[in-house]
Amino acid sequence: MLNLSWARRTGAHLVFALALLASASALSTTPAPARKGWTDSPLAQETQVQLERCGRLMKSGKFEKAKPGILGTLDSATDVPKCLAIAAYTEPYAYPMMEVRRQCLQKALSLASTREDTILVALKSRQYSFFEITRQAVNSLIQNAKNVPDLFDLARKSQEVALNDVAHLAMEKAYTGIKTEPDAYAFAEQAHALGMDDLLRKVIKDMIDDEDSVPALCDLILKFEGYHMRDQSRYGLRKALDLAKTVADMQDIFEASRRLNEPDIANRAQYFVRKGQLIQKMKQDRGAYEAKMRSWKEGVSLDAARARDAAAEQQPADSTTGLGGSRLKGNKQEAPTSGF
Repeated sequence: MLNLSWARRTGAHLVFALALLASASALSTTPAPARKGWTDSPLAQETQVQLERCGRLMKSGKFEKAKPGILGTLDSATDVPKCLAIAAYTEPYAYPMMEVRRQCLQKALSLASTREDTILVALKSRQYSFFEITRQAVNSLIQNAKNVPDLFDLARKSQEVALNDVAHLAMEKAYTGIKTEPDAYAFAEQAHALGMDDLLRKVIKDMIDDEDSVPALCDLILKFEGYHMRDQSRYGLRKALDLAKTVADMQDIFEASRRLNEPDIANRAQYFVRKGQLIQKMKQDRGAYEAKMRSWKEGVSLDAARARDAAAEQQPADSTTGLGGSRLKGNKQEAPTSGF
């Protein structure tokens, strides 16, 4: 009886063991779910797997063992986004992986082929405080911009990513290429759009200094009215006052200063306008008076000459030379006697 019960228990255990073995074999033959890649990553699947292995080493504090694997993935990187993606993977580990990130940024700079790539490298290197790489990237951007429109484009794109110093350097270089007045107006417009008031003041002041004509100077000041540079407007108006030589010049200054709401300069110009007009009127009146005096003197002289001529014509002939002349003897007048 005992043998039978023992046999039954052994058989049950055997059946259970066989069932477990069958289930285990079934699980082993089921394929593992496919690995999902990183979202929006420029890295290949193999590179991602290798970085994840290095990541486990870094999490356990084995940074020296992780470095060769990460640098191996960097050797296979062929463009700037891949280099920056590898550098970004090491960001959570801060200082211990700083040199790895530096090498990533250095290679990214060497692979940069477009302006956008170089701007991205400059931005990332500044974020990681690699200022020597930032300086190299900035110098590359400035040197590769060959003309003024190219520099304007660089300034706009740099400011879009908060690289304001790069934008300022680009605009400074662009100003050295300004040779004509239309180019100067275009530069002023760009400087105003980018908020670079120092460069805007510089170009306005230089244009004012180059102008020596009062009407042209007033027109120039009014063209820059929309930039609200009051200090430069007053500077130009004061220079115009120094250059003004005619009433018309002062009239132009008066109108410009009144439009710009500069009452002190407008009042001064108006004073000189009235003074000049008064002086001109006095000169005209004096000229008219002198002309009348000359005419009167010429008329008197002519009348006197005519009177003398008329008197000479009417003077009687001398009595000693006339045939019918009379002789006076005392108080009596005797008739002429014949010689016969």
